[in-house]
Amino acid sequence: MGETRLAGVRMPYAELPGLVRAFVEAELGAAVVEVVPRTGGMSPAVAATVRAANGRTAFVKAVGSEIHPETPAHFRHERAVLQTLPPAPYRAGLQAAYDDGDWVALLLDDVDGRHPDWDDASDRAAVLEVVHQQSHELTPPLPHLPTVSNREGLQKHLARADAAAEVELAALPAWARSDLGALLDLAGLTLEHHRDESFCHWDIRHDNILIRHHDRQPVLLDWGMSKRGQRWGDAVCFGLEWVESAEFDTIVDTVDLSGGEQADITGFLVGLGVYALMMSGQPPHPSLPRLPAFRRELGARCLGGVRRRLDLGLC
Repeated sequence: MGETRLAGVRMPYAELPGLVRAFVEAELGAAVVEVVPRTGGMSPAVAATVRAANGRTAFVKAVGSEIHPETPAHFRHERAVLQTLPPAPYRAGLQAAYDDGDWVALLLDDVDGRHPDWDDASDRAAVLEVVHQQSHELTPPLPHLPTVSNREGLQKHLARADAAAEVELAALPAWARSDLGALLDLAGLTLEHHRDESFCHWDIRHDNILIRHHDRQPVLLDWGMSKRGQRWGDAVCFGLEWVESAEFDTIVDTVDLSGGEQADITGFLVGLGVYALMMSGQPPHPSLPRLPAFRRELGARCLGGVRRRLDLGLC
C-alpha cells in the first residue's frame, strides 16, 4: 500500500492562515526561510518540513474543517496521544500544538529519513522489530492514553454489512457474497472476543514510516487512527501489505498467537475487507480523490487473504 496509491490533495504551506504560520515561527524562534512539502499519505492536510532562520527545523501538519471536516478531530486525538506517550527512538516527538477551534496544527520533530523499501528484507525486519517493541511498551495501555477502542470499528464494519444495499453487496466477490453469512459470523466472533489489552497505532503503513538516514532507525508517524485493541493489532496492520501471501501469516505468527487469536485475525480481515469494498462506491471528498480506488484494492486484498486463511483452517 505505497504512498502513491494513497496521496490526498494537500494545501501548500504558504496558504495556511496567518495565525497558524505565526504560531510555527513563534515556536521555532525565527522566521521560516525554507519549506519542503511532503506529499503522499491519505490526508488532505498541510504537511511540510520547515527550516527557520536560526537553523531549527520541524515537521508541520495542519488542517481546518474547510479542508476536510473529519481530519481536525484526528489531529486533536494525535496531540492527546503524543502528549501522553514518553519519548522513544521509534516515535517523532510533539514539540507544540495549535488549536483555535477550527484549525489544528502539530509541530513535530523533523525526521531526516526515507520511506522503507519493502523489497529490502532488512527494512522489513527493522520495521517489524519496532512494531513489536512499541506493542510491548503499550501492552497494557499506559495510563491516561485515550480510551477510544477498536471495538467501535469492528461494530461499524458489522453494522454496515447488516444494512448493506444491493449495490454495496455487488462490490463483493461472488464467493464472499455466497458465504456472507458465515463470513460475518466469523467477524462477529472477533468482536465478541475483543479485548482492549493494548494501545495500537492501527495505521502502520509505508507512508507512515520513515527510516532515519544516519542510523537506520525506523520511526512510526501519524497517530490519528490509534485506539485500544488486541495485542496483535499493529502486527496485523503492518502485515496487510502482504495479506494475500503466506508472508502475512509469518508476520503475525511472530506475536505467538493462540488458535483462537488466529481465527480472530481472519475475522478482522473479513470485517475490514467487506467494509472497504462496500464503501468503495461512495463518492470521495474532493481532497481525497483516490480513496475509492484505495478501498477497492484494500478490500479485494483483505478478502483474498481471508480466502487463503480459510483454506489453511485459520478460522
